[in-house]
Formats: sequence, C-alpha cells, structure tokens
Amino acid sequence: MVFQCVPPSVSAAVRRHFDLSDESEKADKPTQVVAGSQGDSPVSSHEDVKEQLARIGQIQGFLAEKEYAIEGNRLDVVWRPVQKSVPTYAFEVQLGGDIYHALIKLKRAYELWNSRIFLAGTLAGRPKFEELTSGTFYEIRNRVRYLEFGAVAELYKRKSDYKDLETRMGIIQQ
Repeated sequence: MVFQCVPPSVSAAVRRHFDLSDESEKADKPTQVVAGSQGDSPVSSHEDVKEQLARIGQIQGFLAEKEYAIEGNRLDVVWRPVQKSVPTYAFEVQLGGDIYHALIKLKRAYELWNSRIFLAGTLAGRPKFEELTSGTFYEIRNRVRYLEFGAVAELYKRKSDYKDLETRMGIIQQ
C-alpha cells in the first residue's frame, strides 16, 4: 500500500533493500496471497471467493446465489432478500480475468435493479479498476466498491465464527 504512489522501479528497489517480496512475483503464482487486516489469506480459486461471498450472504439472512443470469451473462454472486425479488447485492470476482466485462455486468445490475455492486479482486487488480471507474465507467464510480480477496476471507471467517458462537450459546438456531 505504501508504494502505490511511487514509480515501480523505486518501490522494487525499496522492497529489495528491506528484503520484502515483489508484488510481480506474487502475480505469477497460481495461489494469490492478499493482505487483509488480520494477516495474509490465501485464495486458491475463483470458486473459493464465490463460495465465501455466497456464505456471507446466507449468514446475513439473504438468499445467496452463484451464477445469477443477467441478460445473457452471469453475475458471480447475488444476494436477494426473498425468492421473487431482484438482487440487492451483486458481486463479480476477478482472479485475473477481464475487469472491463465484469464492470459491464455490474453496471447493468445497478441500472436494472439498483443493486449495490462489488468487484472482488487482487491487490494488483485495483489500479485497473481505478482507471476504468475514472474513465469508461465514471457513472458508477461512487456506486461500485472494490473488495480485496484478503478482506473477503477475513469477513467470512469473522462472520462464521460469530454465527458459530451465537449457535453454541443458543442465541440463534440453525
């Protein structure tokens, strides 16, 4: 995070000096590791993140669905309050794919249903997201949120632990 405003060559030199790993080395590995506020959380696949988002929605009391149809495309995850309703929340997960087309789907979800829209991705994907929402997708810049994988994993863990505690205490029943 500290090196986002300096040229890549300078940040690489500083990383080498302090014996820190280079972000480009991480991008080449099949498993992405993105720092959350509780440390590093490995994310092994697109499906893992989708599953975490769906389970978070269920814990929140929504009907969470993966691969929700929208005009010939599919949103990765949506949360709806009841069966016959439109999605209140819409999520696209980008492990390394095309952020542009993900934003097209999210923009359409916002236009059709006034959904709250989120793009989940890696730390390395954030600059492209910022670039696109500053230009082509300026209309949704204040509507779409970028969720880093580490934050999604941390939220899932905390919500799961909290629900388990409430269940053990008898506050809620499964």
